[in-house]
Amino acid sequence: MYKKIPFLAIVLCITAIFSQFSAQSSIKGNVFDTNGNPLPFANVLLQNPTNKSLVKGEITDLDGNFIIKNIIPDVYTISITMIGYSEHTSALIHISGGEPYDLGSVNLAVNAVELEGVEIRAKKPLFEQSIDRMIVNVANSVTSAGSNVLEVLERSPGVIVDRLNGSISMAGKNGVVVMINGKISRMSTDAVVQMMEGMNADNIEKIELITTPPANFDAEGNAGFINIVLKQNLDEGVNGSYSLNAGYGIHEKFGGSINVNYRKKIINFYGEYSYANNRSIQKFSNYRKVVFQGNLTETNSISDRDPTSTVNHNLRLGADLQIGTKTILGFLGTWSQRDWTMDAMNDISILESGVLINTLDMRIGELNLWNNYLGNINLQHQFTKKETFNIDLDYAFYHQDQPNDYDIKFYNENGILEQEQQIRVGKETPIQFLVGKADYTNHIGEKMIFETGIKGAFSSFDNNISLEMLETQGWVNDPDFTAEYTLNEDIVASYAALTLQLNKDTDIKIGLRYEHTESNLGTIQEPDIVDRTYGDIFPSFYFSKTLSDNNKLQFSYSRRINRPSFTQLAPFIFFHDPNAYFTGNIALQPSITDAVKAAYRFNTVLFSLQYSFEDEAISRGQPFIDPVSNKQVNSSVNLDFSKVVSASLSLPVQVTDWWDMQYNIIVLWKQDKTRFEGDIITNEQKSYRVNSVQSFKLSRDFTLELSGNYRSSGINGFVKSKATGALNIGIQKKLSNNNGRLSLNVNDILNTFKINIFADDPSIGFEYRGGFHFSERSVRLSYTRSFGSNKIKEKRKRQTSSEEEQRRVN
Repeated sequence: MYKKIPFLAIVLCITAIFSQFSAQSSIKGNVFDTNGNPLPFANVLLQNPTNKSLVKGEITDLDGNFIIKNIIPDVYTISITMIGYSEHTSALIHISGGEPYDLGSVNLAVNAVELEGVEIRAKKPLFEQSIDRMIVNVANSVTSAGSNVLEVLERSPGVIVDRLNGSISMAGKNGVVVMINGKISRMSTDAVVQMMEGMNADNIEKIELITTPPANFDAEGNAGFINIVLKQNLDEGVNGSYSLNAGYGIHEKFGGSINVNYRKKIINFYGEYSYANNRSIQKFSNYRKVVFQGNLTETNSISDRDPTSTVNHNLRLGADLQIGTKTILGFLGTWSQRDWTMDAMNDISILESGVLINTLDMRIGELNLWNNYLGNINLQHQFTKKETFNIDLDYAFYHQDQPNDYDIKFYNENGILEQEQQIRVGKETPIQFLVGKADYTNHIGEKMIFETGIKGAFSSFDNNISLEMLETQGWVNDPDFTAEYTLNEDIVASYAALTLQLNKDTDIKIGLRYEHTESNLGTIQEPDIVDRTYGDIFPSFYFSKTLSDNNKLQFSYSRRINRPSFTQLAPFIFFHDPNAYFTGNIALQPSITDAVKAAYRFNTVLFSLQYSFEDEAISRGQPFIDPVSNKQVNSSVNLDFSKVVSASLSLPVQVTDWWDMQYNIIVLWKQDKTRFEGDIITNEQKSYRVNSVQSFKLSRDFTLELSGNYRSSGINGFVKSKATGALNIGIQKKLSNNNGRLSLNVNDILNTFKINIFADDPSIGFEYRGGFHFSERSVRLSYTRSFGSNKIKEKRKRQTSSEEEQRRVN
């Protein structure tokens, strides 16, 4: 079936490309009052004259000018509105392509009746591409309703979520940093993955995939940043929204969320809470074949996790106070909890030279409970209209408790019980962060912006791990897997960036960031196992050239660092069978990535090329055989390097006024090189990934959405992965009488989203195959409703705290 999917995708993409490059046009004009004064921030709406539905919208600039681009030839009307003025509606406008249509000057008369407000409804595309990021408009996705954030990411362009190793990659590169409302989450990547699994997508406005971050972003994260933007309510009074969802796959799934905002004059309170309860099954497999001491041994393990139960709580409470005409003080507190339990049965068979010698039954019970608390104080002061100063202070505490119990029964080749073994593993991990930063921005003249800032992040980490085996005399510690590790890491940084508008068509941005790191990991018995002090300079450069109204060229270069996470460094242990386990690696080194990117935009089509070289690349979940114990160890390792060349195409197409298409295609070439036991191992792979969304407007209130994603085989260090993909469908009805919507969707209709990996290079000394099925076909019903004020107040058109507050508060 998958062989047909790429061919169909290519045919549809070629068709879409030809449609997109067909003749399009634009409409321009000017808006003034009756005295000839320009009216900035007036709403200019391009409408279908038959049903008055919105096609596109713009607002006028400071001189009252507007231009609406990329208009498909048809007949339209223009409606121009502004609070306090009478609405203007144009005569029929016939757009045939070619030269821009000039509407000329429009004069709006003052309306003697004070308007309460104007409500504008427009639908954003699911995917939007800007100069440095891809934006996933989750709030506009029918198939995302009732899902969690992790499921949305798995369907996003160029993103791969590795649930087994708790990692996320973008455009073929690991080392993604996750932010929530512009603030970096200080938890380890695997903990963030778990957190996102419990975040209700109905409470998310959009997700930004930032592949080329500027100098004011941390140098951490060689693959870039993922910014999760929660829904905000910016109107005065009390307003907000809530959602409820319920679904079923093999077991039940349900949850809900609410966000409330109260804004009155100089004060704003806001809060958000979400709950998710998900019961599902998971199925893992692990096969290895190895020659040890002259014997060929094969081990095959099947793990049925039925069911796993995950309960998530996420709470955010905050307040902003305007303590002066130029100063805003903000407070934010968050709490999240994830309670995950598993009861698995592993069936294991062991063969020597093709003959069965043993079978094992291994029952695993696991509890994974973690809590995270964050407190933030923020102060923003505006010296002048062009000078802004921000101070942020964060304290975060993270605690994980993860005990595992193993009950193992050994049978001989005749199925007779020979031995029983009980093992219990304890893991308790508290982490603390104290982070402070100060940023200064100055708009120098009309064509220059100067930014600078400093930052300090101070972390402490304890990892108490123990392994005990039940012997005749009681529980006995295994000293090889019992220790208490402590890590302290301090990072101080400073940066400066300059944005210049060379002329009306050309912009550049140059930045330089310096980070100094001190890191120490050890135990009471063995201090200073890791003791590192290093500093690095991270330059960045951006160039943008507008060739014409429909053509734009962009170029960027950046250097990034990817530091090992605490959980990658500090040892832990999780058994798949008695001779195969996952653990940490205290020898991990940070990696440095240099990346260049060129992008070209034609109308709404964006094409980009990117090359990156990552020295000492960190690769998660790499399997190898311990030559002494003959056990399989899965751990993160440093590769010699990883090279990635990628080409991406973002292609939105409006086929008709009721059918929109979006395609995102990435083609990759990747080369990973490393050394193992003195041998050089080089893996090289060409791959591609396709995301597509088809949106059909069935009527004014009904929308049907079909989405799919496919990724071909790829590589990660020693390991190669097989192709996989998923198809989703959803239908949504707007409930206009109560500002609500009802959505029904089916995710992974064909039940095909499965991860299969393998390694068969003789250099690593064994053959390995692993299968991981984390998801299942599921049906979800979701109801969302907004309440309170939904009008755009006149104060929203002024450049006050609204836009900057969203960045500052969150």
